[in-house]
Amino acid sequence: MKSRSLIIAVTLILTASVWSEASAQRKGLVDVSPDHFRRGVWLEAGLGWGQESFKLADDPYSDQLGKPTFNFAVGGTPNSWIRLGGETTAWVYTFQDEDDQGVFQVTDGLWNIMAVARAYPIRNAGLFFRGGVGLGVSSRSIEFSNTVTETGLSTLLGVGYELQLSKQLFLTPSVGWFNSSFTKRDDDTLYERLANLSLSVTFQPGR
Repeated sequence: MKSRSLIIAVTLILTASVWSEASAQRKGLVDVSPDHFRRGVWLEAGLGWGQESFKLADDPYSDQLGKPTFNFAVGGTPNSWIRLGGETTAWVYTFQDEDDQGVFQVTDGLWNIMAVARAYPIRNAGLFFRGGVGLGVSSRSIEFSNTVTETGLSTLLGVGYELQLSKQLFLTPSVGWFNSSFTKRDDDTLYERLANLSLSVTFQPGR
């Protein structure tokens, strides 16, 4: 008897909801919230140009070396003022070297894998400030030899803008400054920094 009463109650509620929505549509009522409001899950991928430099301990930083970068991010949107997520940015440099054995290829890489937050100071605009902290990975791979990898702490500060192309798609230019430190026992600390200018496509499904 209780089950039958519950089924009847649920049926009445659903019927009332459908009738209410249909009535609203007949009256011309629509969702008037701005299309550019941020909400839900977001995905982002992009390419850029990064200026990398490094130093050991108290030595001065090396000259900057510019190479392409790529980035990927995914996250959620608690409200229209902030986005939270995870982001990976990679800078890769390949060159040829030689020794008495001949010529070989060397690939240097700097990876940043971190938790990030984006704050939007103007609710109805695309300007945002971003910060992050996570894992930095510095690597050198030598052809016909092994790969040396170091891991350490990495931080990010940056600024960007989401330019809305549609309800689900944004074009997102941004600038980011990454700082990483890598410490090994009995070795000098390696510091690497990366100034990165990127252009990404941000996709916000389900809107």
